[in-house]
Amino acid sequence: MWYPNWWKLDISTYAKQRPRSSSGSFVATKKVYDWLLDFESVRSWIDSYPAEMTRRNYLTGLNIVCQRLKLDPDQILRLGIDNGDKVPRDLKTRIKGLLNEYVQSEKLGEARKIVASLRSFLASHEVAIVFTRQERIRYRRKKVVGEKVPTKQDVYVLVDAVENVKGWRDPLKKLRAKALILCAFQSGVRPSCLVRWRFCDVKDSLFPQIKVPVPLKITPQLDSKLEGYDLPYYYTFLSSEAAQALKEYLEARINRGAELTDESPVFVTHGNNSRDNRLNYGNYFAILKRVALVAGLQPSQIWPHLLRKTFKKVLNKAEIDDDTREALMGHRIPGSRENYFDRHDLADVAAKYSQCDFGNTTEKTMEQLEEQEDRMLDMEREIVNLKAILQDLVQGSYHGIPIVNGEKLREQQTQMPKSPLTKAVEEYNKQQKASKT
Repeated sequence: MWYPNWWKLDISTYAKQRPRSSSGSFVATKKVYDWLLDFESVRSWIDSYPAEMTRRNYLTGLNIVCQRLKLDPDQILRLGIDNGDKVPRDLKTRIKGLLNEYVQSEKLGEARKIVASLRSFLASHEVAIVFTRQERIRYRRKKVVGEKVPTKQDVYVLVDAVENVKGWRDPLKKLRAKALILCAFQSGVRPSCLVRWRFCDVKDSLFPQIKVPVPLKITPQLDSKLEGYDLPYYYTFLSSEAAQALKEYLEARINRGAELTDESPVFVTHGNNSRDNRLNYGNYFAILKRVALVAGLQPSQIWPHLLRKTFKKVLNKAEIDDDTREALMGHRIPGSRENYFDRHDLADVAAKYSQCDFGNTTEKTMEQLEEQEDRMLDMEREIVNLKAILQDLVQGSYHGIPIVNGEKLREQQTQMPKSPLTKAVEEYNKQQKASKT
């Protein structure tokens, strides 16, 4: 049984009535917006968006509008068509009232999602909704204030922390988390692209032996944002650490009995209720947050897209040209420079990628700290020895041997009997002086 307003129920009552699987875990329920898919107008609109996150955001936004206005999608379309393919003023006023509630609650991002979903739905049926300049919602990026772009060292701290995550009893979950973090960092792909990787995209460079750097051809099928840039594809790569982690994860899946075909997803779920299904952005988001908490980082300041920014920071430190940096990021190169950049020259781009330092310098840093600590201990021992020597000198001895005063030493030397050789030399010197005078 599905409860659309499950949040209004007592939690214990809801837990008892919600169906469970044979393992005892809750069975996934319907989404709150699933009822919209009963309308042909909605299905024909949403099917034009292949990206799962886009579909979810648009359906969620349209569901909010329909629920608050107490109108179904066809009724909203009919009101617009009857008004000359334009949303009538009274309906627009009600929509503005809904948006103002989100704005006053400082949920500007949610308000913009609602506007985008409603405008897209209406536009697909040639119905317009127009907001004046004053009516538009201006988005302030509050997220930037709290974000913390991980450094390269932070990334490897995250990877090391995976082993300490409690609750991941299945070793595949830990191998998957390491591969996700390292692949996101060393390839720089967008999060939605990463979870769409297929086995055919990496198998030739990982099996039977790893060929570093591992080339990745990113197409609009993997990254839908390339269509907006009018790019047919771009190349990026994986360095040794990510390639090794990814191979270990895939080998573990194969040893577990997985039959991987060319179209098999690289990253899949390993839960009790969802197993071997393609990982989605929400799963990836939750994995990264959980690892960040164990690593001692602030989970609220880290999310998947920031690993792409870490990738860009590594590119900026490398001695490569700006066009290659933009190409590796999957951006269209500004101006006419795009026409003169050779995206087909895989060897050239791979050579420049290899100049970037994606390696784990944490271990090297630890060795350097240990060497520095040893040097400090040696210096401390030397200082102790010098202090002891100075104390002996002040007391007139050196390692227990008495030291004679300099003036007394000279007096003793003058009182000592002279040797025959010394006397002969002095006599010779006197004769030479006398002859000169």
